[in-house]
Amino acid sequence: MPRRSFRGEPALIAALSVLLPASLAQAQGAPAQPAESPPSQTAQAVSPVATPAAPPPTTARPDPVQAALAPKAGGLTPDEVAQAAMRVRPSLQLKQAELQQASARVNQALVSYFPRVTVGASFTYQNPVVNSLGAGTTNTASVVALPAEQGGAAPQGPVTVGPCTGDPATDCLLVGGQPAQILAAPTQGFEFPVITNSYQLTASVSVPISDYVLRLSQGYTAATHSVKAKELEVQAEVLTIAADAKIAFYNWVRARGNLVVAKEAVAQAQAHLEDARRSFEVGRLSRADVLRLEAQVASAEQVVAETSALVSVADEQLRIATNAPAERRFEIGVNVMGTQPAPPSDSLQTLQQEALRKRLEIRALDETIYSLKDVESVTRAGYLPRVDATASVMYANPNPRVFPMTQDFRATWDAGVRLTWTVNDTFSNIGSMAEARGRTAAVQAQKNLMRDSLRLEVASAYNDVLNASSRINSAERQLTAAEETMRVRGELFRAGRATSVDVVDAETELTRARLARLDGRIGLLVARTRLDHAVGRDIK
Repeated sequence: MPRRSFRGEPALIAALSVLLPASLAQAQGAPAQPAESPPSQTAQAVSPVATPAAPPPTTARPDPVQAALAPKAGGLTPDEVAQAAMRVRPSLQLKQAELQQASARVNQALVSYFPRVTVGASFTYQNPVVNSLGAGTTNTASVVALPAEQGGAAPQGPVTVGPCTGDPATDCLLVGGQPAQILAAPTQGFEFPVITNSYQLTASVSVPISDYVLRLSQGYTAATHSVKAKELEVQAEVLTIAADAKIAFYNWVRARGNLVVAKEAVAQAQAHLEDARRSFEVGRLSRADVLRLEAQVASAEQVVAETSALVSVADEQLRIATNAPAERRFEIGVNVMGTQPAPPSDSLQTLQQEALRKRLEIRALDETIYSLKDVESVTRAGYLPRVDATASVMYANPNPRVFPMTQDFRATWDAGVRLTWTVNDTFSNIGSMAEARGRTAAVQAQKNLMRDSLRLEVASAYNDVLNASSRINSAERQLTAAEETMRVRGELFRAGRATSVDVVDAETELTRARLARLDGRIGLLVARTRLDHAVGRDIK
């Protein structure tokens, strides 16, 4: 998404840029008509003795704004503020946590390539039971082969049915071809051994053959693209934090410069008030002129109070951005007033195309789209049955696969291929596929919106640079004219040839010119920072 900035900037900039001129203008009120002087005052005004002496000429004083904003050793620089902000901004920590989650999903996808191995051990105690076929000595029906002559040896052979001896028309039971009889003979019952303690060690392996073809590689690729997207988002967040921190630094400098301008306006108003009082004492000005200048001083002092409050807000904003302790005093460590106005070297269209190529947010969305398309492939595999190769080993005492069971450890194994197809999953995957396609379409639409937003962001920053360069050139000329006007009006006022309205107008124009130059210098730094970030030239 487009670069985020501190939301307090617009109100702060607007207040500092409008507050001073508006307050000074309010002190002027309606132009006052020159008050009629009494005859004695008129006579005194004509007398050269009554004219107050003009102050001796002085050398040009250095620019107070440049002196106040001059860099100091050990002062803050925009890069230092950016580095400090990157260490403490919660939004970066959030992006880093999301990257850790994506990296963990890559490890999970890699483990899915390994065959699924399961091992187990168990002990079971079973209560004793009796398992027998009969009990004790019983009379049961048995087939006994007897020879024709009683007492002879019993013949051996298979039991069949055939013609009886002496009566071929009747079938008899034969053993080995000899007649046999069914007699009741005593038999012994048979019992199975009962084993109460059972021990088992098992191991099994399952190889997802179909997943190797239809799911695992696509899932791993999707997770890899997701990690790349999160890495780009982290880098983009770092650059956004750096740009925001630099802009916060410049606005803090702007606030301090505006406070200097406000204090200079108070000093000028007080100096003119002193001149007015001296002129009033000798009858050159009316009481209304003095009161007007006193109102000018009061208004300028109120502006200083309000600007000081805004400076405190900007200072606290910078302190929060850098996590600086409350006792630390910030100083400026870079020359902000020496910025040379120059338009961008490339055209707007060239910069917009460069932004679409370089901005990390666009590249992150591309990686997200690649990941979601791989997720679609994994979801599509749910329409097909699964094929798994399986094998298992059992080492048990007794082994249930060995008959009859004996109380010793025996090992057995098995292997095979299993085909499974859950029919219900085929129908549920219809909705899953529609959801996956919807996510991909949503990210694609987000990318299109991002492209439009980036083009607008570049256009806005580009025109801000042009306007700031133009404002600097215009403000320099305005300041030169305002300073000369202020000097001339002051001399005329002291000579009684200008009114307090003329002085207030000159002071207001001088204050506006100083604010315009400061705003142009700082605005150019802010605009260049935004343009570099919007185009992607802050990517290392």
